[in-house]
Amino acid sequence: MSEKSLWLFIFILLYAAYCFFWGVRGSKYNSDSAEKYYLANRNVSSWIFFFAATAATFAGLTVISQVNLVFHDGFQYVGTAFVAITVPLGSIFFFKRQWMLSKKFGYITPGEMYYDYYKSDAIRVISVIVTFFIAIPLIAVFFGATGYLVNTLTEGHVSRELSMWIISIIVLFYVTRGGFKSIVTIGVVQSWLYFLTVILLGIIVYSLIGNFETFGKALAKVASTNMSSWETTNGYGGGDYNGYFALPGVVQWVSGLGKNEAVGGPWTAMMIFTFTLSFMGIVLSPSFSMWSYSAKHPKAFSYYQVWGSAVIVGFLLFVFATYQGIGANLLGANSEINKSGLSISTLLPEVSNKDHSLIIYHIISLMDKHALWLTGLLAVGLIAALQSTAAALLMTSGSIITRDLYKAYINKNINWEKERAAARIIMMLVFLASLYLATFAKPAMVIFSGIAISIAFQFLIVLLGLVWFPWITRGAAIFGLVIGIIIVILTETIGQQIAGNRLPWGRWPLTIHSGVWGMLFNVFICFSISAFSNITKIDIYRPHRQKFHDFLNEHMGLHPSRTKLRSFAYVIALIWLFFGVGPGQILGNSFFGEPGAGYESWILKIPSIWGYQLIWWLFGIGLIWFLASKMDLSTLPNKPIQANDLYKKPDEVQGEVNYIDKVGTGYGWILILIGMAIFSIIFYVYFV
Repeated sequence: MSEKSLWLFIFILLYAAYCFFWGVRGSKYNSDSAEKYYLANRNVSSWIFFFAATAATFAGLTVISQVNLVFHDGFQYVGTAFVAITVPLGSIFFFKRQWMLSKKFGYITPGEMYYDYYKSDAIRVISVIVTFFIAIPLIAVFFGATGYLVNTLTEGHVSRELSMWIISIIVLFYVTRGGFKSIVTIGVVQSWLYFLTVILLGIIVYSLIGNFETFGKALAKVASTNMSSWETTNGYGGGDYNGYFALPGVVQWVSGLGKNEAVGGPWTAMMIFTFTLSFMGIVLSPSFSMWSYSAKHPKAFSYYQVWGSAVIVGFLLFVFATYQGIGANLLGANSEINKSGLSISTLLPEVSNKDHSLIIYHIISLMDKHALWLTGLLAVGLIAALQSTAAALLMTSGSIITRDLYKAYINKNINWEKERAAARIIMMLVFLASLYLATFAKPAMVIFSGIAISIAFQFLIVLLGLVWFPWITRGAAIFGLVIGIIIVILTETIGQQIAGNRLPWGRWPLTIHSGVWGMLFNVFICFSISAFSNITKIDIYRPHRQKFHDFLNEHMGLHPSRTKLRSFAYVIALIWLFFGVGPGQILGNSFFGEPGAGYESWILKIPSIWGYQLIWWLFGIGLIWFLASKMDLSTLPNKPIQANDLYKKPDEVQGEVNYIDKVGTGYGWILILIGMAIFSIIFYVYFV
């Protein structure tokens, strides 16, 4: 065994020991009730939720793909890092209200809540089916990536399949034994490892490049050429720019990937906008909606939304992951740049466009000659990040299938001991199905994982009806959801395979993501049916649904002193959505200097589009803070829900410093004003 493999196995054993310890300890905690096993007794504290939920939401989905795709697609892909803002934006509008309903009525799974509100078995069963088809392919991807990582770092001495099966057993053990309590406790450490790994990898690339000025000057030389995976934008986006440094227009009227692809790259402003909206599906899915039931109080959501998602994950994606992906091109991974003599060094092996998924593994291996123990630590950091999301999906999917299918329709009178045993067996079956897919059906794994989050995004309408709009009817929600899922499938690769490649469009037609294509049809169908039902007054369940909304409005209504801010909230949200992540992004192509004009013309000394993205990321943090804190979307209820619930009276809320001020976000308005001042100065310098 090589020294590198030895360090890798030492850190894996330490990580496994910690996971097994909490799996055993958690099993003692959850032996007597369903709420303890499934939801950690609804008592997850703010800081535990902050760390565990952040890792579960983002770590597995971004830790590897973000760096690899930034390396391949350049700064146009960096815009997808706005998921750090859009994902908490989705949770802001739904988590607190779902928490209140679960607290009031004792729901353990979203399916129970959907059924009770809509009085529909169909929507409950659909949620189970969707959960099943979301969880298994995504878990398979995470497990497969774990095995591939070990196989690569051990130079093929340990096979992908063997390492994948053995290491994944860690997840199965602590999930089935320890339940949700173990998941969130281990999730805290997994989040630390995730943060540390991304930061260290960024520092490694920075140290090898030299300094920020060297980085900027090297990029400026590349930007003056047409060397990129997508060549130049050919006028899309305001000029004939290197596709690596600019968005190829607001939208392109093309048939989609596989048919008639976009010029200059697929990541138009509209593509980034619809992708980041679709990524909300991760928190709108039944699997992650269930997380909102576990928090001790809604204040926990604000920690996760503002600090975990918007600040920390945004910083990791916009700065550290971007520096890794872009920097890899300058460290020898890009053969075209090497041949032109524009690379800073050739420390990394050359990687073809087809093999760009190897980049992050090669970056880790840079430490082989300097600190082998660090290679092992970074590898375990990636494993922990992948397993944090896998464990969350395994736990919630098993719980949902058990409660909403087995207990609801097969064995209604089952006692708790047998229910827990059934839940563990179902989780094991989901686990085995995922490993089977990752081992023997890799093409299917890739195809189904690619549509999972887009399908989950279709639950937006179900949740809007549940907690915001009582006029959305049962039939409208169900039919809209089903149509939305069908449209998602038809605008993805799997749709072409089902149709024998006869569809006139490809994947993501008009550079619009499949999740939003599905949502457009979903909204049209749902709103049309709801309008017809309300006009003809055939909706006999409206009084039943209204009771839920009366309860929510009574306990959550915006404080009278802040009602005047509602219009302001709408305005700033729309401005951010348009200029930050929407069509207005196209201004960033040359706002701070044209990409090919040279380093001296770059006002911020970085590519214009990157500077533009960083500025609107900071504004996005302010938006999330404002909605969560000042618009009372992630604060305590203003009336008690049950005896001894944590709550505050309206006058108390008005008269005191908001809770989140104590952790620093009370300076949010100051930061916004400073940001606007800086933006104004830059604007003045640019035009004068």
